[in-house]
Amino acid sequence: MVSGGARARSGPAYDPNSARSDRLGRSSGGAFALDANGYRYRPPRFPLGTYLLEDDAATERWHERELEVWKGLWRLPQAIAWHDPCYAYLQGTVALYARQYVICESSSSTASDRATLARYADTIGLTPQGLKLNGWRIVPHEVKTRKKTRPARNVIAFPSARERYEEMG
Repeated sequence: MVSGGARARSGPAYDPNSARSDRLGRSSGGAFALDANGYRYRPPRFPLGTYLLEDDAATERWHERELEVWKGLWRLPQAIAWHDPCYAYLQGTVALYARQYVICESSSSTASDRATLARYADTIGLTPQGLKLNGWRIVPHEVKTRKKTRPARNVIAFPSARERYEEMG
């Protein structure tokens, strides 16, 4: 067993059904629910400056790829939380993740680049561990069903095809 102080993953995993988890706000009902359909609005402006490379054309391609990754990240369910004011501080980390993602796509990336990408992914909630550490959960999109309304008084009610079929049988 590893010894040491309080760290993000130190100690036994918490039990979401315990009274202590309820008191600390860690119960499954206290998690920040993220719609599985994702964020549906325009992403914010990319906050980082241009990453300079050896020539202008390469710099432009790099920046376009960063913007593409940035926009893709803002379609995820986690973007709902990043947009929320209490998690807005993560937007800079999301931008750093987008840049690091592009760095890891290059042939010159190193193992430390990939390790940094994994740490960013945990921090911004892109992994199951990151979702758990942030107290988020992705929930299925609930389609609102229409309530059955009574027909208006001046409309003649005809039996449906199903009702007519059942009467025959």
